[in-house]
Amino acid sequence: MSGKQSEKISLWGIVQGVGFRPFVAKTADRLRMKGEVRNIGGLVEITLTDTPQRIADFIDVLLREKPAPAEIVHIKRETVSYRTFDDFSIIKSHDGSDEAAMIPADLAICPHCLEELYDEKNPRYQHPFISCMICGPRYTIIDKIPYDRDNTSMVDFPMCDFCEGEYTDLHDRRYHAQTISCHDCGPSLLWKGHTGASAPGSRAFHAKAEAAELLDHAAGILAKGGVTAFKSVGGYNLVADPRNDAAVAKLRRIKHREEKPFAVMFRSLEQIKEFCHVDPVEEKLLASSARPILLLEHKELPYKELNKSRFIGSFLPSLAAQYMLLDRISPLIFTSANLSDMPMIKDEDDMFSLFEKEPLIDGILYNKRRILVRADDSVARVIDGQPQMIRRSKGYAPVPLYVDMPQPSDPEKGALSKRSIFASGGQLKNSFALTKGSFVYMSQFFGDMDTVENQQVYSGSLDSLKSLFRINPDAVVCDLHPLYYTTGFAERYAREHELPLLKVQHHHAHVASVMAENNLSGKVIGVSFDGTGYGVDNCIWGGEFFLCEGPDALRIAHLKYVDMLSGDASVKDAARSALSYLHAHENGYLTEDKDPRTSAGATGSTLHESRSSAPTHYDLLQTCRIAADCRQIPVDLADIIEFGEERLLSIPDARIVLPALKQGINTVKSSSMGRLFDAVSCLLGIKDYNDYEGQCAILLEDAAAFAQKHPGKERHCDLALDFHNKIIELIVEQCRITRRDCGATQVALTGGTFQNKILMAGVLKKLRTEGFTPYYNISVSPNDGGIALGQAYIAMAALQSKN
Repeated sequence: MSGKQSEKISLWGIVQGVGFRPFVAKTADRLRMKGEVRNIGGLVEITLTDTPQRIADFIDVLLREKPAPAEIVHIKRETVSYRTFDDFSIIKSHDGSDEAAMIPADLAICPHCLEELYDEKNPRYQHPFISCMICGPRYTIIDKIPYDRDNTSMVDFPMCDFCEGEYTDLHDRRYHAQTISCHDCGPSLLWKGHTGASAPGSRAFHAKAEAAELLDHAAGILAKGGVTAFKSVGGYNLVADPRNDAAVAKLRRIKHREEKPFAVMFRSLEQIKEFCHVDPVEEKLLASSARPILLLEHKELPYKELNKSRFIGSFLPSLAAQYMLLDRISPLIFTSANLSDMPMIKDEDDMFSLFEKEPLIDGILYNKRRILVRADDSVARVIDGQPQMIRRSKGYAPVPLYVDMPQPSDPEKGALSKRSIFASGGQLKNSFALTKGSFVYMSQFFGDMDTVENQQVYSGSLDSLKSLFRINPDAVVCDLHPLYYTTGFAERYAREHELPLLKVQHHHAHVASVMAENNLSGKVIGVSFDGTGYGVDNCIWGGEFFLCEGPDALRIAHLKYVDMLSGDASVKDAARSALSYLHAHENGYLTEDKDPRTSAGATGSTLHESRSSAPTHYDLLQTCRIAADCRQIPVDLADIIEFGEERLLSIPDARIVLPALKQGINTVKSSSMGRLFDAVSCLLGIKDYNDYEGQCAILLEDAAAFAQKHPGKERHCDLALDFHNKIIELIVEQCRITRRDCGATQVALTGGTFQNKILMAGVLKKLRTEGFTPYYNISVSPNDGGIALGQAYIAMAALQSKN
């Protein structure tokens, strides 16, 4: 055997759906290695017979030259019984064992396929669904693992002889490319128009000339101010020209979306630069295979829609068909096809139903490739020189995050730390999480859980993800808020499956998400600012400072409580928040004191015991406590109140709200930083009401940005910037106090308020100047879309430490 031996090499990571097996086979052929490779469950297994050194060299080449989308997180080598191979081959996949699986996210069209799309001599010239082994849909078309064509919606499209020849040719770049197709055998563009409308018809367009005719027709409609639906990778979009005010108004009527800016798709990076400022990091992110919507500061523009905010949500096409449409008219609004707060439409029946009810939609560009998992476009920004998720969905889900939990020396505790956990997430901007070992699988973005339709999608997606990754949760964790849908769902799930139920305070989960992402140990100062979250003292939290270590959090300070009218109306009505702060300032608000509710050192439990007729075990742990000397921090708004009080008191609601506040009628105690931003926005005359979540705060930030560029020009803008600086100093001062008391220098910044770029950049700069090391969310959003990660982290650590 000349020193040869047979080895089995197992590789974990993003190794399915990225052309990894064909790459392994080509590498083996080049190095004259003999053996076989297959998908097994969620990993890749290679068996080779050769000398140990040549096998080691082979593995080194795999690591150095792996396909761009691939990631290898672990390699295991083991000697097996000697086998003789004639060559190297890809063999049939196997369902595999219970190992953690990793499925790639959807990958945008690669440069090679894009080049072929415009090569008149290429057989796939102008093929709307061109792809190869390193690009194309993945997660949105998969039914089960392993990732093979038969396990995806591409099973509906048998390969023609031409495609099958490339698919089986070891030296072709489409060798074992599961989404391979062409004009003759792949998905085709179709058109559906209203009865009697002039259109190419309702039929499939197989030839490139017919597809061009269809796209010309759709582009003509858009150029005249029309709105069309378009089936993209993760669901249907509604499309309109952002430079045409009438078209945008029409789109807003369809979606019942009055003010919130739309994302805009551009044909090329060069066109984006005509509209927006783009730095090198942003340029790289725009062109990445995930193709996220990127928040970019725009230049001076003559278009009403593009001036609604100082940022444009900008992105590039991820699908060849999108490129082909934008060749004809660009840029275009691409927004999810749904009514506001409803799930994105992914199926033809639902899209056709909306189309028949809505005459303002002029037609539908679609295809018959089934979308098995709906996934809206992800949203990101660049802060501090690196990308940060705002909405984690297509292009990123379901790639898991690795959470490096400390492993206990006790083997029994080590086994407990490997429990699988279902974290139900929050009520707004929801994503849930499932864990398997040290991996946390974050679901795609679902939006707000206020509608039955979103709740149904949420429940169905949980079942799908559990099945796909073979995860059966051993414990459930949810938010503390008793009225959240996700809390009730988690309670029912735990009861029905007889599982431990753990409840985690909302802002503690925010901080824990940063700790999980950044692998933080030791003492961490947690700063969690957002609009609302249920506190362990039954108050509304949102301007919180914690001292955290492992699963434990001590609330050490918070924005001083003010009385606010309860109810959903107060969340949207910034004038009510402003009147609350006016009332507070007139009644001793600026006096700093300890929290009277915690003067006796009260504690709050985030892991609650529940009772039911089922013999279910419920854990009771205290992981979030309130310090006996917890500070209440006021913010001096005297100059802002002086500026805006007269106008505020002229608002009709003032005659109702102020007496109610004075009498304590239907009020709650609130430390919400989000409501404070709303109040200031109203007092400065910027915006009195949130037509969409965060609007008042966004426009307040825009005013502060204007003052940065034009100091002294607009008084209300100068005051807006002064307010931002006050909050920055408030954060840094509390961090100084905490460092003095306990020596902590690590700071976790999180919560929706930290999506404010002026606030975030200012805090980071000042903390670093003061010798602190700040951390923040990167791979999950700082808003409520990231709290499922924090919930899972706390549950993993708490269960481990408890046992």
